[in-house]
Amino acid sequence: MDEIIKWTATQTAANIKAKTVSVTEVTKAHLARIKALEPGLRAVVEPLDETALATARAMDANPPAHPGPLFGLPITIKINVDFQGLPNSNGIPALNHAPASSDSPLVASLRADGAVPIGRTNTPEFSLRWFTSNPIYGVTINSVNKTLTPGGSSGGAASAVAAGIGVIAHGNDLGGSLRYPAYCCRLATLRPSMGRVPAFNPSAPAERGATLQMMSVQGAIARNMADVRLAMRTLEKRSSLDPFWNTARDSGRARNKTLRVGVSVDPFGDGVAPEVEAAVDLAASVLRERGQQTIEITPPMATEAAIAWGQLLNAETEILMKESMVQVGSPQVIDLLESYKTTFGVPDLKGFMQQQAMRLTIQRAWNLMFDDIDVLVMPVSAAEPFRLEQDFVEPSTRRDIILAQRMMCILNVLGLPAATVPTGMNKGVPMGVQVVGAWRDDDLCMDVAEMIEASLGLDLSPVEP
Repeated sequence: MDEIIKWTATQTAANIKAKTVSVTEVTKAHLARIKALEPGLRAVVEPLDETALATARAMDANPPAHPGPLFGLPITIKINVDFQGLPNSNGIPALNHAPASSDSPLVASLRADGAVPIGRTNTPEFSLRWFTSNPIYGVTINSVNKTLTPGGSSGGAASAVAAGIGVIAHGNDLGGSLRYPAYCCRLATLRPSMGRVPAFNPSAPAERGATLQMMSVQGAIARNMADVRLAMRTLEKRSSLDPFWNTARDSGRARNKTLRVGVSVDPFGDGVAPEVEAAVDLAASVLRERGQQTIEITPPMATEAAIAWGQLLNAETEILMKESMVQVGSPQVIDLLESYKTTFGVPDLKGFMQQQAMRLTIQRAWNLMFDDIDVLVMPVSAAEPFRLEQDFVEPSTRRDIILAQRMMCILNVLGLPAATVPTGMNKGVPMGVQVVGAWRDDDLCMDVAEMIEASLGLDLSPVEP
């Protein structure tokens, strides 16, 4: 394995700044890694060799006087955001033809701050699964454990960076699509607060519903939280294209020197896997060792939040998207959508409005909870990472899969930040936890995640798939 690909994003940035390595050398090392592992992983499904090398050589030849924080860093971009000159397929063959005429705001920000896109990563159809496969590129393999899903929908992003392809991977999260891949591939990520990172695809044929815009966020997956924090400096930059974008980076709440850490192993009260409980207990114990106060707590209205997420998602999908999805989606993914409907239901107009009101009630209850604690440590999922393509191969397990993932979904409907950090491996299976904060307390979530990271001292070097 080339030494260069072992470096984290922060290490790579420091070495480029010190001129111990050129941008071209770094880019070539990561492109060689793609060539060595693809198409076996089917993680980076659209390599960008020529443009990446041209960009790198131009940077070396004419370095800027004031380089951006990501100068020279090789990154990957998920195929469901606009990337000028390439189609935004979202994993759908019928959409894999028309090239985007411009970049999405986050791609533009990444380029402006010196990042070098080396490839685009796989996603499931419509980016609506916790697994990653589509009819265009096939099934993405988890580079950490080939028997497990790499997660979804940013499974290609996570599998790539875990294998040493790129130092930062772009992804997005509507129901855990950043956090679950990080969990499955023993990586770090942050689901930012609603509005922190601008989101918009200029190529979209129609405006997506306001509810989906509020619940979905853009972010980064990396090998450690310091790299995620580095990426966020760029991703959070202003764009007028997202009406929900805001500049605030802190809730403004007063905090004690000793943090009050709420701990919830089983927020829904219907059981979690023993390995999941052990991961949360481990995270809580290392925080206590660092002098933080832990408080067992049950988050308010968790079940109501999950129902709100499911019904709001189902309603907007059914009314605004269903007709076109049926026309272009595979029978398997359309059948999967029915599983969401049967699990949560599809409200009528009155029900939709009632769930929007319920969302405010639940947000208020969680705000009050965060008056008593600073952050909340909880599972990413109620289960260990699922088997590869389990939702398609074993349709009878879909309801159980959906219910296990409510740990993530509730935070999307509430708009709250959540940092995901690995806690280790259990018999070859990655484990981890979420650190959840009040709205706009993203940085505090990352601070606490870094405490866990530092205490555990895990080896997060790239794997050899």
